[in-house]
Amino acid sequence: MNAKSFIPFAAIATILLISYILQKVPKTYGSDDSINVYQKFQSGQPIQYLVIGDSIGRGSGAENPGLTWFKQLENKMNENDDSRLHGDYVVQSGSTAFEGLFKLSQRREREHKDLIFIVFGENDRKYMSVDDFTLTYEALIRKAKRLHPHAELFTITESSLKQNEFAVAIGRLSHHYGATNVDMRPIFKNSGLTEKQLTKDLVHPNGLGYKFYANAIYERFKDNVKREKTVAALPSKLHAHAELELSEVTHYEKMEGFRPRGGYYTSSEKGSVIDYRFNGSILGVKLLRSPDGGEVKVWIDGNEITTLNTWWPFARERYIFITNGLEPGTHTVRFEVAGRIKALGLDQDTIPNVRIASIITD
Repeated sequence: MNAKSFIPFAAIATILLISYILQKVPKTYGSDDSINVYQKFQSGQPIQYLVIGDSIGRGSGAENPGLTWFKQLENKMNENDDSRLHGDYVVQSGSTAFEGLFKLSQRREREHKDLIFIVFGENDRKYMSVDDFTLTYEALIRKAKRLHPHAELFTITESSLKQNEFAVAIGRLSHHYGATNVDMRPIFKNSGLTEKQLTKDLVHPNGLGYKFYANAIYERFKDNVKREKTVAALPSKLHAHAELELSEVTHYEKMEGFRPRGGYYTSSEKGSVIDYRFNGSILGVKLLRSPDGGEVKVWIDGNEITTLNTWWPFARERYIFITNGLEPGTHTVRFEVAGRIKALGLDQDTIPNVRIASIITD
């Protein structure tokens, strides 16, 4: 064989060898997004999941990180089925579906998700009506499915949720979209254990409580595999305005008493105001909750709507729902410092501060 004929033969042999090696390399996550989570589970491929939720979504109350519901679920699926799960989290203590929707909208998604858990309800009932919750929860489902069209959805009805109309809304939306709803309320009730035994503070489950969460999710997942369930879909909207695209309005119209400081417009003076103009049917505010956070009155189109408490035991930027169902057209919102602070056990000499960054609307 001369040198001229050897070169193409060597090149062909090299290509064949590389192709053989690539076929033998185990598939890693992201190698095939065309199959769903149940098919990946059965074929032994790693599963990438996303949690969008509040403090229970992030596992608050567990005695250590290994006892959160999602870590116990990971361990259970790994030990029983040799299935590997890898998590990503859009979670915040005290948050609502509105905050989850906004934070999800701001993310730059890097990887396809096979499985999405949505964990809200307990906080939402403090800030909004069941109609407002239904709208934002549906908008969150639709946003998650648009970002990850092939992902399966699991909706978790939290064990602490006492307002049944919110649970009914979660169940109704889950059924419409083909999501798997895991209602933890009857599971806790029928466990034979008390709320004190299953929770840290009668709201957040402890490690034992989260074991019930993990077991319930695992059983529903395995049942879905057995039934060859199809993943959640994106059918027509139940709520006409559920296709929300939230964005910020950072430019204020008028400001008295507030001063730019650390990325926020800040004031501790009673009666200080900051006004914004916007077009949208829904309104929220981006602000800082902190140990010295004070109360702020909210006026829309000249009418006092609510008072927000910006106190929190540690500093956290938050995205707070204010109202929904505004008429089409231009609106104004005014934030007025109330000059008081609402927190138990706090030194009465603490000066209340209000720190606002922007408003959020559709």
